[in-house]
Amino acid sequence: MKRIIFFLIVSFSHCLIVHAGNIADVFTSMPDSIFPLLTVKNRSDMVDFYKNKMEAKVRNRLNSYARMDTLTDDYLRLTLSGASEAEMKLLQTEDSTEIICLIRSITAPVEDSQIQFFDKDWQRLEWVDVPVPATGEYFGEAVADSVAEETKVTLADVQRSIDDLRFVRIATGPGAPVFTFTLSVDELNRDEKKLARRHLRTLRYRWTGGRFVNVEQ
Repeated sequence: MKRIIFFLIVSFSHCLIVHAGNIADVFTSMPDSIFPLLTVKNRSDMVDFYKNKMEAKVRNRLNSYARMDTLTDDYLRLTLSGASEAEMKLLQTEDSTEIICLIRSITAPVEDSQIQFFDKDWQRLEWVDVPVPATGEYFGEAVADSVAEETKVTLADVQRSIDDLRFVRIATGPGAPVFTFTLSVDELNRDEKKLARRHLRTLRYRWTGGRFVNVEQ
């Protein structure tokens, strides 16, 4: 009987360890290599400032400013510079363990993102398949030969230009594990950009514990 009770206590303690902590703990204890410009003190100060309803702004190693914009139990968002941002979110897997999702984004001169996944020891997780939508999916039911009458630029022309060098902004947020994928068109010329924005749509995917599932608009 004692052995059974001991086993249950150990198992329960393990569950607490798996689910212990929140995104603030993950952020402050992460390796410096994840955000090289932010020291441990920088990260700790940002969390403390935010929780105390102060501006969560610190000077980084390059003597410029970084700011924590949002902090919840499972999500945070940072402005790292005038042209870069980052988001971190805790996601549950099918066996109820948690993994870390990290999105780094540049916001100028074009918007583009990199998304990575880690376990709680900050080991990269290669098994997560990130959606890679084809360019045409961002235009939904739009017809490829749609034309901007004033310039005769077609949507097919736009898609070919995008395929030459494609940038995608990925974002999430607090709450439900839903991710948006937005095709960047800032690198297009003026006429192509105008036509693209007329037909462009944002794609949404929900994390379901082991994979991403498209969420219909």
